[in-house]
Amino acid sequence: MAYRSDFVEVRGVRTHLLKGGRGRPLLVLHPEFGANMWAPYHDALAAHFTVLAPDHLGFGQSDRPEWLETIDDLVFHYLDLLDTLHVERLSIVGTSLGGWIATACAVAHPERIERLVLAAPAGIKVDGVPRYDFFANSFEDTLLHLFHDPARAAQILPTEYGPEVIVQAYRELTTLARLAWNPYLYDRKLQQRLPRVQAPTLLVWGENDTVLPLPHGEAYAALLPNAALKTLPACGHMVPLEQAHGFANLAIEFLTASPSSSAGEGA
Repeated sequence: MAYRSDFVEVRGVRTHLLKGGRGRPLLVLHPEFGANMWAPYHDALAAHFTVLAPDHLGFGQSDRPEWLETIDDLVFHYLDLLDTLHVERLSIVGTSLGGWIATACAVAHPERIERLVLAAPAGIKVDGVPRYDFFANSFEDTLLHLFHDPARAAQILPTEYGPEVIVQAYRELTTLARLAWNPYLYDRKLQQRLPRVQAPTLLVWGENDTVLPLPHGEAYAALLPNAALKTLPACGHMVPLEQAHGFANLAIEFLTASPSSSAGEGA
């Protein structure tokens, strides 16, 4: 599927945006690793929707303004981006960090979100369940935890390792630290606010996720008013990248279902 790369000025902040497809707009928010990437699952979604896939501020080719400190800053940035693009209401697909941002958008402005598809979203903590620490481990070790099949990690590896790649990786890691280091990968207030989400929600989790194990998905499903949890076998944390076909099929079926169809039909 053809797509194009644009830059959009959002309140003076340059935001990089990949756009492709046809149909109703669909915001697709990338995980911690995978900015500035048009992957096979984007192609599948773009056959049914106009996919809007921005780089988060501080990731990929988007600016990192000095005021960027919290997930809430990204929430308001994306609401401003939608205003700039003249999009009043739409569905969001988000993975890990992107899923956290999508959920926070639905908490803050439920009237603007039609449906949510969340692939292993971060944002909450489950007592007694370990989480993998991106900051305490090497990038090589992290890659082994992101995917059930390590060979799949090639999708997010640069083709060349030069100074620019190293600088960019450091920039993105420091941005992630700003947003999600302390507390690590969750917001103490998000869990109590999840019942505010009005949008039907599909949660998709890899059965072999060692970054945010499956009990996180079960906790999300229990707290969201209208959610279903689906799992994919032989799949780690990067669900849309490791199981692109299975994930895209679930997402498209859910997003194109009639309005009377409820997400909350169980796992």
